[in-house]
Amino acid sequence: MKKIYIFDMDGTLTPSRREMTPDFEKFFSKWANEHTFFLVSGSNLEKIQEQVPQYILDLSEGVFTCGGNQLWLNNQLSYNHEFKPSEELLSFLKEEIKKSKYPVRSGNHIEDRGSMLNFSIVGRDCSLEERLDYFEYDVKSQERADIANQIITKWDNLDAVIGGQISIDITPRGMNKSQVLNEVKKFYSNEEYIFIGDRTMEGGNDYPLAKIMNEMPNCSVYQAGEPSAEDGYKDTQKILEQLSDN
Repeated sequence: MKKIYIFDMDGTLTPSRREMTPDFEKFFSKWANEHTFFLVSGSNLEKIQEQVPQYILDLSEGVFTCGGNQLWLNNQLSYNHEFKPSEELLSFLKEEIKKSKYPVRSGNHIEDRGSMLNFSIVGRDCSLEERLDYFEYDVKSQERADIANQIITKWDNLDAVIGGQISIDITPRGMNKSQVLNEVKKFYSNEEYIFIGDRTMEGGNDYPLAKIMNEMPNCSVYQAGEPSAEDGYKDTQKILEQLSDN
């Protein structure tokens, strides 16, 4: 049985919203030349290309963006599941930005990626220092978890999961990373499937895929360090080295 790997990006292959480190790039590029893998991220393709070298993306079988709602093959869009958020949802999110006790507003708080909505109190235009500060604030306050819970309670047709260090991914119910496994099986059926992510626990944006894989045969899930850890890629390297030894 052939091993088919599926990787999250932020916190798994790279630090959140930053480039792959040189040491890990050296390791992973060699590994990628010898294995079959897909990438899945809540980010769009442009952001992924800012973080993962293009030659590594070219070595992948495909890149799932926007939480699995888009698939890119050889830099060409293979499918796109569109999502048009309601005015009621947008009004709710704007009100949450006003209500939050976190003091910084950097801009780009509601990012429409066509297939999903990415929401951030601090804003996606924040500096690295502001990003890390908000992440620390959120760990203590659980602000994102509270907002996500409100969304799935108010709208039974939506999913809201915590992604990365500063944001929440909002999609139609079921249009999340869980759909990736069936898409991968269209390319490679009846194989062994391995998923590595940094937010595989309930409430995280890797959880929908992790949950379905934990319930199916010939599937395994690995947690890459702590959620959104700066060095989660080091855990990914250890996992891959251990799997290569088996």
